[in-house]
Parts: sequence; structure tokens; C-alpha cells
Amino acid sequence: MHLTLVVPGPLDLPASVLGAADARASAFSRLLAAAGSPTIIDHDGLLASRCRLLGIAKQSDWPIAPWLARAAGFDPEDAYWLCAAPATLIVGQDDVRLSGLVDDLALEDAEALLAVLNAHFADDAVRFFAPTARQWFVRVLNAQRLETRPPEVALGAPLFAFMPAGADAARWRRWQNEMQMLLFEHPANREREQASRAPVNSVWLWGGGTVNRERGAPAASIFADDVRMRDLARGRGVEVAPAPANFDALPLSGTAAVWLMPIDHGDAIERLGGIDRTWMAPVERALNAGRLSEVELIVGGRERAFHFAVRRSSFARRWRARLSPPRLSHLLAASFIDTGVAPEMAIDPFGRA
Repeated sequence: MHLTLVVPGPLDLPASVLGAADARASAFSRLLAAAGSPTIIDHDGLLASRCRLLGIAKQSDWPIAPWLARAAGFDPEDAYWLCAAPATLIVGQDDVRLSGLVDDLALEDAEALLAVLNAHFADDAVRFFAPTARQWFVRVLNAQRLETRPPEVALGAPLFAFMPAGADAARWRRWQNEMQMLLFEHPANREREQASRAPVNSVWLWGGGTVNRERGAPAASIFADDVRMRDLARGRGVEVAPAPANFDALPLSGTAAVWLMPIDHGDAIERLGGIDRTWMAPVERALNAGRLSEVELIVGGRERAFHFAVRRSSFARRWRARLSPPRLSHLLAASFIDTGVAPEMAIDPFGRA
């Protein structure tokens, strides 16, 4: 059996937190040490990993918008779709930053905001849709040459490096400025500001593309509780089962991919210890016993995901790992160095604790 195990979050943890978790992540560390350097480095983070597992090929972007639109009940046809998340920008003295996405918008306010945008862009054949108050899409008829970044990558950072790029980017940046002016003046936003609620003064454009008719095969069995993964799979027509509580509850047959819940800063040490007991240690035993032929460990964060191919270690190598235990913090730092990024910058790209 081949197992893909996705662990979201460790690459976003401060080095101090990873170091404090070393003693609780011994099996995790031994598996990474047995794998060596990453076999794949996704510079688009876990967004790319989701698409790979579902057989969605990269275009200029990883084209998740048309599949999410399909999951929301729209027919993407051959049009080009972008996610257009309602967002709040903060203007500082020297830069503009993405403060966050707006998730408390009433549906009637969302529809009122989009009505203004649709009226303004009607002559450009640009159309906005809002299946829910917090999930917006924008559709154009022809494919665009755009490279975008998901909002979680840009949160709290100066925006210049995260704006759309590519041959068609100048037009979209101009349109985005027009969107911001229209939204800023809208009565719904004035009411939100008077109520001390974050305004919708921008949209974050990302995940653009068209439905690729010649797509790859998804992983045979996928287990995940990740909302974005499940929505994307539904649009793709792929069944996703709930993630088991531990490795022993996973059916051992064929090929399986398990997407674990993300590890956040607040409870990272306890979560890493729990994952080590319930997944990494039994996975290591199954590999050594021959019940697993190979394990692909995907360790992810906002901006990168490392894929490690783990096979059964020799007895001598397992013995050496027991005598001189590898450390998770050192192994991940070494993987960052392999990518040419300083570990302290990669673990915490915006200098946040």
C-alpha cells in the first residue's frame, strides 16, 4: 500500500516552537530523516498539494476557482474564473497590507456590493457571483495570463510582492483599483465602519483558470476534513471521506491520501505530539513491517510544501537513529536551506512570533 500523509502547518511555526516540540516528534523526525531531502518542493504551498492529489494540473495559476464554482452550483463552461474574496486592506504610511478576509458579511450586503461591481464592469464582460456572503467569484469569457497568490500567503504583509503578475496583470490591477474605489464608497461599507466592523474595501483575486478537460487521475482514496479540500474535490467529482482519528483506523488497501487538520501556533507542541503517537509512530512500524510499501509525507505551510518519499529503513539505519535521534526542527531547517531560503525567514516569513 502507498500512503500520502499531509501535515499542514509546521512550515509556518517559529523555530522556537519546533525546537520545543522535538522531544515529542521523534517518529516524525525519524521518517523525515529516512527520506532525506524533499522530492518535490511546491512553492505555492498546500494549494498546490490539494490540486496534485485531485489531478488538477497547473495553468498560469493552480486553477481552483472553476472547480470551486462548480462545487457551488455554477457551470464553469469554458470561461476563466477567479476567486474574488471580500477583503479588508489597511493603508499605512509606507505600504498597503491585507488585514484579512471578511467573513461576517450579510448576504444582502454581499449582493448589493456585487450589483455595483457588475454594473460597472458589464461592458468588459466581467461578471461577479456570490454563492455565499463570504465566497465570491469573478468570471471572464477568455483565458487570462495571470499568476496570483492565495490570501493566506499575503496576510499581514506589504502587498506589492503579492499582486497579480503575468501578461494580463496590468489590466487586472487597474480593474482592482476600480473595484476598491466602488466598494469604498458603498453605503454598506459606511454602515460597517460606523458599527466598528471591518469594511469590504477590496477583493482578493486568486486561483484563476479554466476547467481542464484533459486532467490527471486523483488519488484512489482521499480522507480529509479540510474544508477547501472537500469543496475542491466536490467540484472535481471526487469522493472524500472523513479523516480517521488515527492510522490504525485507516483501511490498508491500494493507495490512500490522508489530509490531517492543520497545526496552529497556539497548540503546536501538543498537536505535534499527538500526531506523532497516532500517525507517525504506527506509520513507521507499518513501513518496517512491510505493510506499507512507501509513504509520501507532505509537510506544508502558507508558501511552501515539501514532499518527502519515505521507504523502509535498514536495520542498521534504524539502530543509528535510535542512538542519535534526529530533530524535527533541524530537519525542516535543512529542507529550507535546500530551497535557498534562510530557515528563520522561511519558518516565519513576515517576522511574526
